[in-house]
Amino acid sequence: MGDFIVLEGKDYEKLVEEGMKKFQVGKDELHIEILESKKSLFASYFKIKISLEADKKIQLAENQISELLDKDLNLGSKELLFDYKPDGVYIHINKAVTMVDVVAQIDLKKINNVNLDKLKQAMEIGNYDNWIPIADAQEEKQLDSTCSVRVSPDFMQAHILVTEPVGGEDITEKAIYEALKEKGVVFNINQEEVRQTVLLKTYGRELLIAQGIEQQPGKDSELHYHFDASGEKTISIDKDGKVNYRELSLIKNVEKGHRLVTLIPGTKGIPGKTVQGTDISAKDGKKLALPRGKNTEISEDGLELIASIDGEVKLLDGKVNVFSVYEVKHNVDNSTGNIRFNGKVLVMGNVITGFEIEAEGDVEVYGVVEGAIIRSNGNIILHRGIQGMNKGDLYCEGDLIAKFIENSRIDVKGNIQSDAIMHSQIYCGKRLEATGRKGLLVGGFFKVSDEIKAKVIGSPMATVTEVEVGTNPDLRKKYDAVKLEQKQVAENLDKTAKAVDLLTKISKAGELPQDKKVLLGKSIQLKLQLSQKAEQLKQELVEMEKHFEELTKGKIKVSDVIYPGSRIIIGSSMMYIKDSMKYITFYRANAEIKILSYED
Repeated sequence: MGDFIVLEGKDYEKLVEEGMKKFQVGKDELHIEILESKKSLFASYFKIKISLEADKKIQLAENQISELLDKDLNLGSKELLFDYKPDGVYIHINKAVTMVDVVAQIDLKKINNVNLDKLKQAMEIGNYDNWIPIADAQEEKQLDSTCSVRVSPDFMQAHILVTEPVGGEDITEKAIYEALKEKGVVFNINQEEVRQTVLLKTYGRELLIAQGIEQQPGKDSELHYHFDASGEKTISIDKDGKVNYRELSLIKNVEKGHRLVTLIPGTKGIPGKTVQGTDISAKDGKKLALPRGKNTEISEDGLELIASIDGEVKLLDGKVNVFSVYEVKHNVDNSTGNIRFNGKVLVMGNVITGFEIEAEGDVEVYGVVEGAIIRSNGNIILHRGIQGMNKGDLYCEGDLIAKFIENSRIDVKGNIQSDAIMHSQIYCGKRLEATGRKGLLVGGFFKVSDEIKAKVIGSPMATVTEVEVGTNPDLRKKYDAVKLEQKQVAENLDKTAKAVDLLTKISKAGELPQDKKVLLGKSIQLKLQLSQKAEQLKQELVEMEKHFEELTKGKIKVSDVIYPGSRIIIGSSMMYIKDSMKYITFYRANAEIKILSYED
C-alpha cells in the first residue's frame, strides 16, 4: 500500500470508511484532505486524499521491527542442535537456520570460547549434513526456563516467550508474574493463559498474555436543519424571455417562532487503559454550537434555533440568519443614495447610472439597470435587463437572470440566463443559456466554465464574438501559483543537490571541518524535504490538469445559427467560424474541436 490513496464518490462518510478499512486504523489516525467537492440539490461528489498520520506511520514501523525480531528469536520449525563432546562443542543445523538464530541460541546456552568460522564456511557451501565444531570443550550449563516479556509500542499488548530449560528447572507461575512485573505489566493479565503455559510447558512460542482496553471516542454533535440549506436554486426563463416568478422558489419564508435548527449533542468518550495500568484519555465528541445569526434566538433547553422575526432564512458563512426584505418603491437615485443591505433588496423602479447596490441576499430589479454596479452574495434578477453603457458591472455568488444584457461587465459564480447578451464581457462559473425569444449572443467575449447554449451567436455583419467553455478562473489562479511554486522548489532542489555533491567530494578528499559536516547534514535533510515537496506539487498539478481536461468536455450548443466572425474556444483548442452554420453543437475530442448536429 502506498503512503496515500485517492478516493472519489457521492458519500463522504463511505469514502472515509473505505480508507479506514484499507489502512486498518480508526478515523482519528487518518489525515484526510478534500481535493474536490461538489454539492447540488440532488447529488454530491467528493474526491479525497487519505494518508496515515505521522505518529501512526512510526508506530506501524515499530510493530513491524518488533515482529521481525521476534521471528528471529523464535526458532519455530528450524532445527538447531548442540552436542557437548570431549574435544569441543558441536552444532547441527538445517537450511532454515540463520546466523542470527545460531548466535541467539549460543548466547542463551552461555557457550564460551566460540569460533564460528567453520560453521560460516559450511553454510556458504550448503553443508547441512555434518556436525560442525564451534567451541572448546566445556560442560553444558544447567539453565532454568526463563520468561521474557515484550510490550507493544502502544502499550496495549504484552506477550511472553518462555524458553525451554537446559537441565534446569521448568517455568513457574511465580516466575512469569515476576517477569511481567519487571516490565510494568499489571493490568488485564490472562491468568488462565499463565496457568496453561506452565501446565503444558509451552516453550519457544510467543503468547499474548495481557490486553489493554482501547479508548472509545465520543460521538460528534450534529446539526439538523429544518430548511433547505444547500443554497441550490432552480431558476428558468420561458420561450418569451420572461422570468417565471412563480417557479423561482428564491425566498425561503419563515414566521416568528419557526424552528430552524436542532442540535443533537455529542457524547463523552470512554477512557481506555494500557497493560501497564496507565489510563488513556478518550476524546469527547466534537461540540457544536447552534449557528445563531441575525434575527434568531436559542430555545430554553439550548437545543433549538428559532426565528425571532418573519422573513427569509439563509445560511451565510455557517450562520443561520433571518432577513427581512429591503424594498425600494421607485428608482435607486439621488433620493436613495447607494444601497448596502444585509438581506434581500427589491427595487420596483430603475437603477440609475453611477449608483451601487450591495446586498448579502438576492437583488431583484423590476425596472432597467443603467451604468450601475450591483454586487450580491445571492442571486441577481433583472426583469427588464441592464443597459450598462460600458459602465455597468454585475457580480453575484449565485445565479443571474436578466431579460437582456448590453455593454456591461458580468462576473457570476453560478448560472446565467438571458434572452439577449450584446457587446459585453461575461464570466460565468457554471452554465450560460440564451434561449428566450431572441436567444442572442453577439459582440464581446463569453468565458463559461461548463456549457453555453444559445439560438444565435454573432451577427450577419460578422461582429467579432468570442465564446469559450472550459475556463475556471479560480482554479486557473491556483494552478498558476502551484506551477510557480514548483519552479521555485526545483531551483532550490538543484542548488541543494549541488551543495551536497560538492561537500561530499570535499569529504572524500580529506576530513571536513565541523561546520561543514553540520552543513552537509542539513543539506541532505533539505534535499529530501524538497524532493518530497516537488513530488507533492507534481501530484497536485496532475490532479488539476485532470480537472482541466474534464472542463474541456464542455459544449457550445447553437439551436439556430452561428455567424462568421465568431471564435470558438474549448480548453486549449480554437476554431474560427468562416461561414454561417446552423443547428450544431461544438465539442472537443482528441485535442480538436468537433461539430455535431444540435442536441438539446
